[in-house]
Amino acid sequence: MGLEDEAHSTIRSQILALDPLPSLDKIFNIIQQEENHKRLILGRDNKAETIMAVAVREKSNAAEKGSC
Repeated sequence: MGLEDEAHSTIRSQILALDPLPSLDKIFNIIQQEENHKRLILGRDNKAETIMAVAVREKSNAAEKGSC
């Protein structure tokens, strides 16, 4: 019942579609795996953004110095 927000709507629907409904332990594990997956994806996206920011800054610094 605590999965009311948008972040869990898909997994909530998937769990409710299971027949028979899994135990609370199984449901907890499914949700925990989904949250871990989302955390990994978010971390990977943030890392890519940081790398791009550094590359742009380095290119800008090189242009200011007049080098290619």
